[in-house]
Amino acid sequence: MKIWLTAGIMAICFILLGLGIHTEGLQSIDRGIGDFFYGLRTESLNPAIKAVSELGTTTGYIVVFAIVLIITLLLRRWRIALWVTVSLVAGWLVNKGLKVLYHRERPQLWDRMVEPDGFSFPSGNAMVSIAFYGMIALILLRSRQGWIRACGAAVLVIILLIGLSRLYLGVHYTSDIVGGFLAGGCIAALCYKGWRSSSDSMK
Repeated sequence: MKIWLTAGIMAICFILLGLGIHTEGLQSIDRGIGDFFYGLRTESLNPAIKAVSELGTTTGYIVVFAIVLIITLLLRRWRIALWVTVSLVAGWLVNKGLKVLYHRERPQLWDRMVEPDGFSFPSGNAMVSIAFYGMIALILLRSRQGWIRACGAAVLVIILLIGLSRLYLGVHYTSDIVGGFLAGGCIAALCYKGWRSSSDSMK
């Protein structure tokens, strides 16, 4: 029940955020936080931020997905392989639909360090990252082995850094990132519930 409740709360928060993305109050917050991250830019930091952001792109997903798929299939963890795949595909497809629905243009307030495609809300990097990587993190955090749980926690940190990197690069508003995390988190929670349910049914 807790998982359903968590997913429901995130879905409601996403809907409420989506209703407010064109309000002056939220836009003012977006501008202020965006200006802060723009002021953090340095030549020495730029390559590292771009590298982190790459983990939230199609190339990053394909590489990580291939690694996870190989490991899970070798260990014969078929259900993990299935639900991780579902989380990635669902995150990507739902994000495409939401972007068209909200039709929010990319920010023009800061110089962009990369040139993204598509609309701005919700952030695809944030949403797909938490749907896909978040599903992986939830599975790792269930382990009884401390080092595996530590890997799960590290994945959560990476997800957060991917979201923040998009602000640094000037290609998203903060509300885009938050919206992506909420929608993607909902997908991760539902996929995790699906995995748990399928695992329990096999006992």
